[in-house]
Amino acid sequence: MKKFVVLISALLFLTSTVYAKDYAKMQIKEMKHAQKYNTTQKVLQNKTSQSPKTTTVSGIKDPKIMRFGNYKEVSKAKYEEKLKKDNALYSEYEKVLGKKHSKYYTTQADAEDFYKIYRVTERLIRANKLDYINWRISIYKDTENPNAYTSSVNHIAISTSLLDTFTNNDDALALIIGHEMGHALLGHQKRSNQLLVKMERERKLAALGNSIAAAAYIGMKKKYLIDSKNMEYAADVEGAKLALRAGYNLNKASDVLTFLSTFDIDKDFRSDHPDSTKRIENLNENAKYFPEGWKAMGEYNIYNSSVLPVQLSSDRKSIVISVSDEKLNPNQYYSPETMEEVYARFGYMYYINGQFEKSLNNFKDLFKIDETNASAYLYASYASEYLYKNTKNSKYLNTAKEYAKKALELEPDNKYIKEQVEAL
Repeated sequence: MKKFVVLISALLFLTSTVYAKDYAKMQIKEMKHAQKYNTTQKVLQNKTSQSPKTTTVSGIKDPKIMRFGNYKEVSKAKYEEKLKKDNALYSEYEKVLGKKHSKYYTTQADAEDFYKIYRVTERLIRANKLDYINWRISIYKDTENPNAYTSSVNHIAISTSLLDTFTNNDDALALIIGHEMGHALLGHQKRSNQLLVKMERERKLAALGNSIAAAAYIGMKKKYLIDSKNMEYAADVEGAKLALRAGYNLNKASDVLTFLSTFDIDKDFRSDHPDSTKRIENLNENAKYFPEGWKAMGEYNIYNSSVLPVQLSSDRKSIVISVSDEKLNPNQYYSPETMEEVYARFGYMYYINGQFEKSLNNFKDLFKIDETNASAYLYASYASEYLYKNTKNSKYLNTAKEYAKKALELEPDNKYIKEQVEAL
């Protein structure tokens, strides 16, 4: 009996020894993980630093005749006066959004939320001439998943958790809405659906034992996931273009991408969405090549347009921003950049940033599809001239002369082109 008591005592001692945790040591070990997963620093990283911008090289030739959009400068005084007049109309629409159309609908979002979304979206529409169709914006209840999506060419849905997170950051809301508009404008839904239809066809054949279809399905699925991520990158940039033209601050707007990088997202989302850190890098890199004139173009469009009417839609969970009474020609409405415009913009922006080789390569791509842009030929000549000065390679001097001559043929009375021809 005595031996049994001793044995029990020994076991109790060992058990207490095994399960006695050093909680302080455990905390020290766990804090190592916090160095990697610290959400505070991730949230603040974009607040403490500005997105990189191009640094214009001093002393280069730049008569500033490259334009990206059809607009005129509007004086600050005239623009401010226009905004004051618009505010009177906005206050009327704020009252409209506060009305409940039926006592049987209990899921209607708060009038203040509808009004906030209306103001941001309406500004994006007017600044970019997107009033060719009624835009529908809905707010759906989801306190767990901060998300937004587009389900058609004119419908955008925003979760309450995402709206609440950025309720005091209109710049971020503009990027969120602009991103979804970008998906619609770039035709991503149709593109994705076409890929999914092809994948489903091959999947059904594979299920019947068709080995060729099985291999095709795997290849298509891989392509779909790659394309899906690329479309997200493109929608981020397209949305940023819309937001910039509407006068929103892209540095503050990118807070939404920083926020998404702070928490783990479900596997399905990660499979067809890029890592948020890479999305931030993509946005910052592309923003370096946005022309300063885009903001002035947005102000011009707002100045020359009227406040767009809004109303609660029939489901009481969304609003409809109606088309303008003023009907424009189809080519006056917003359209994603053509390849000619893309090559011209990057050619110019690379040039003023001193990236002359990249500038010249983009201008060369432009000239393959458009040989009528005299200003582009002039800047291609400038870029070639600086490459000659930097490398002493005569081929660049000959190219500079060739492009200057071509520009003069297109615009013989342009004084800047004449000066370049004479200088060479």
